[in-house]
Amino acid sequence: MRLTETADLWWKNAVVYCVDVETFQDGNGDGVGDFPGLTQRLDHLVRLGVTCLWLMPFHPTRERDDGYDITDYYAVDPRLGTLGEFTEFVRTARDRGLRVIADLVVNHTSDHHPWFRDACSGRDAARRDWYVWCDTPPEDGPRGVTFPDAEQSLWQYHEPTGQYYFHHFYKEQPDLNITNAEVRDEIARIMGFWTQLGLSGFRVDAVPFLLETAGQVDADDLPDPHAYLADLRSFLGRRNGEAMLLGEVNLPYDETLRFFGDPASGGDELTMCFDFIGMQRMYLSLAREQAAPLADALRGRPQPPRWPTRCAGGRSRPATRTGRRSCATTTNSPSTSSPRPSATRSSRRSAPRRTCGCTAGACAAGCPPCSAATGAGSNSPTACCSPCRARRCSSTARRSAWARTSPPTGGSPSAPPCSGPRGRRRASPAPTRPVTPGR
Repeated sequence: MRLTETADLWWKNAVVYCVDVETFQDGNGDGVGDFPGLTQRLDHLVRLGVTCLWLMPFHPTRERDDGYDITDYYAVDPRLGTLGEFTEFVRTARDRGLRVIADLVVNHTSDHHPWFRDACSGRDAARRDWYVWCDTPPEDGPRGVTFPDAEQSLWQYHEPTGQYYFHHFYKEQPDLNITNAEVRDEIARIMGFWTQLGLSGFRVDAVPFLLETAGQVDADDLPDPHAYLADLRSFLGRRNGEAMLLGEVNLPYDETLRFFGDPASGGDELTMCFDFIGMQRMYLSLAREQAAPLADALRGRPQPPRWPTRCAGGRSRPATRTGRRSCATTTNSPSTSSPRPSATRSSRRSAPRRTCGCTAGACAAGCPPCSAATGAGSNSPTACCSPCRARRCSSTARRSAWARTSPPTGGSPSAPPCSGPRGRRRASPAPTRPVTPGR
């Protein structure tokens, strides 16, 4: 049997488990999770039935957006371990039949990234065109400002050079210009670098924003953004014929379909997409105790040319969405009773995804770890106190959670201390060397 006939079987049957390395397991006693600690827990994950680990950003960061503002794409945050420890983790996971994928955050960089620092040095800087600049900003796009509570515009004025730069998210996250051939080559190098170290694919962050950036560039003969996504898929396939691209595309179904690519070829862009509409309607059904919202979403969903993935939420713990009520309860909050298994189990073909917080640890609101501090079992409907989706719990709460959690001494290991959602971490040390293309 040819490889092309079986290469997709692993991700079609995968149980993907999302891991925030910093909040998962402390391996050296400094109060911060790391790759040695995660490596120690691989056997536990195997016993859970996990077949693939999805790593949230683990690169050096200034922590302006929970690790999604990266300052070096080719390094591991020194608080989380070394590149060697990362490689050892991937190899150990492979030995146990676990694949590893990671976030690919290339819509933007940190404003402290050496590329952007160079771009800000002058209008004639070598990497000036790696970002999107203009003299007079146009009106914000049809989606408007992504974070209206924190930003007033998608454009930020840079006084030293007298121009505005574009950012879909926070002003500390300038968008890369994917119409620039050098930027495209660099993104391919990033993918090739981590694939060479053993990754089996990537979860592509903010895919619609990544492609929409091209529309902000004032130039003729701009490349087709979707053709670029197909190029990324083709490049990854040449590096690893079994690799996959999981896309974050939070759009209506008819728009999401475009990100799979040409239906005639079975889809030549993203391998899988999250079913955000199904996820949102599932929680609405649970909150109202009515099946109609979820049923309507399932009936209206077209058959994708590739493969969907089911998730019970974002990076927040599903237990916080379906657990007991709290002061944050609203009319649409889930009931105090645990949902029936039939209400949360998907019967359609898909690759299910779980988050590290689905097992145990501090909840999204920062309350004590469910099993260690409260004594509640990890399957208890009252294990976590808040059904709302808090942004992230604090680093202090996470460190105290570890202090209250003793390692197992025998028998079946307890769930690793983790919080699911991440708090704002201490910023990584500033890069000590420039990051240059082609290294």
